[in-house]
Amino acid sequence: MRLRALGSSSVDVSAIGLGGYELGDGASLTIERARGIVTTSLDAGVNWVDTAEVYLDTRNETAIGEVIADIRDELIVATKVAPAPDGTGLRPEQIAEACRASLKRLRTDRIDVYVVHWPDGDDGVPLAETWGEMARLADEGHVRAIGLSNYEMADIETCHASRPVDVIQQGLSLIDHEEERPVVARCGELGIAAVIYEPLASGVLTGALTPETGHDRWSSDWHDSRFYRRLFVGDRLDQSIAFVDRIRPVASRMGATVAQVAIAWVLRQPGVTSAICGTSNVAHALDNAGAAAVELDDADLAELDAAAVFAPTPVE
Repeated sequence: MRLRALGSSSVDVSAIGLGGYELGDGASLTIERARGIVTTSLDAGVNWVDTAEVYLDTRNETAIGEVIADIRDELIVATKVAPAPDGTGLRPEQIAEACRASLKRLRTDRIDVYVVHWPDGDDGVPLAETWGEMARLADEGHVRAIGLSNYEMADIETCHASRPVDVIQQGLSLIDHEEERPVVARCGELGIAAVIYEPLASGVLTGALTPETGHDRWSSDWHDSRFYRRLFVGDRLDQSIAFVDRIRPVASRMGATVAQVAIAWVLRQPGVTSAICGTSNVAHALDNAGAAAVELDDADLAELDAAAVFAPTPVE
C-alpha cells in the first residue's frame, strides 16, 4: 500500500488507517481479538492506528498500548487531546500533561501524530496558546507531527502561518460532504495532509444498514447531534440506503464491495491523504484495506457524484 507524507513532517502513513475506537478497552473487545485486527491490518499494508484520550475515557489508549506493545516500531500511532471537561484541556500546561499521560498509556516514548481533537469554543483557551504548545512538543521531539481536527479553515490557516499544520482530521463521505470538501481541498493546496474520519458514514455506506436497523446503531445521546441529523433525520436515512443501492452496480463492475468503492471515492478527493477505517472484525479490516487498490477513474467519480443527490440537511 502506498505511503503518503503528513505535511512537512517526517511521518508517512498508508492510504488506509486503522480506527482505534472500535478496538475497545480490552473488555468489550478482548486484547487478543484486537491484536488480531491490528496484525491483519499490518499484513495488508496499513501502517497506522488512530485513537484519542477521550475514547472510552482513556481506556482505548490503554488497550491499544497493550495491543501494540510488541510491534510498536512497526506502527505509526496517532492520538488526540481534547478540551476540558471531556478531555484534559487545551491550556499549554494541560496539553503537556495530556501528552505525558497518553505516552504512558500507549507504552511509548513518542507520539507520531498528535492532534487537537476539537475547538475549545469562543470563550475557551486562545488558539494561539494551544497551537504554541503543540509546536513546542514537536520541536522538543515528544511528537513527530501535529494537527487539528474539526476546525474551521480560518483557524487552520492562522495556525499554519505560525507553525505549519502537518495534518487535519476531517469527516467526509459520499453522503456527508456538504461543507468538508472545500476545506480538505484548500488544505491540500497549502501542503497540509488531510486524514478523513467516517469515510463510511458510520456504517451507512457498508451496505449493511436497513431502515429498521439504522437508528438502532445510535444511542439516544447522539440524537440531538448535527451529525445524527445529517445522516438519519427525516428522509436522510432512506435516501442514503437508496443511494447505496445505486452504487452497487459500480462496485460489481469493479469487482469491489460497496464499502471499498465509498472509501476509494474519499481517497480520490483533492487534498485527501488517508482515510481512517475502524472495525472490530478481521474480515472487515481486510476489506477496508483493499479499498486502497480500487482505482476510480473520472467517469466513475462523475457517476458516483451524480448519484449522491440528497434533500437539504434537516435544521433545528
